[in-house]
Amino acid sequence: MSKLAYGGAMAFGSVLYILGTIACRRLLVRWGIRRTVFAAGCVTFTAGALMAALAWLGWGQPWYGAWAVLLPQYLFIMAHGVHQPVGQSGAVAPFPQMAGAASALNGFVMMASAFPMGLWLGRAMDGTARPMALGFALWCTVIALTAWTLVQKHGDPR
Repeated sequence: MSKLAYGGAMAFGSVLYILGTIACRRLLVRWGIRRTVFAAGCVTFTAGALMAALAWLGWGQPWYGAWAVLLPQYLFIMAHGVHQPVGQSGAVAPFPQMAGAASALNGFVMMASAFPMGLWLGRAMDGTARPMALGFALWCTVIALTAWTLVQKHGDPR
């Protein structure tokens, strides 16, 4: 894959995230928070399961091309366009006087989770896409379970 193709793949991911946020806005009006996040959780879980399955089959290797990694990643990015704005507003809305601190704490928790995952991934790399796919599937499952349980219980902004 050429450098131009890598750049195009990254740019397309950004476009998909923006489309996810646009879809989020429309779905929130039509379905509400709970149903919108539940549906995004289904897409997120599908992305994680798909990447894990393709990596397990060996399709994430360079000789099969990048599509075995990009397709599930694109699904995740689109669903992330729903999860991120809803999660950010859910983290900040209860604390209007301390919105900056709440937003910063939310970002810190995300990065505090990402750091040990990155450490593990660096040690687990074995020349295949399996470690990355398993980590991706793990966090997709965590996000989906959160969308299906905690958001369903506490997601109503009343």
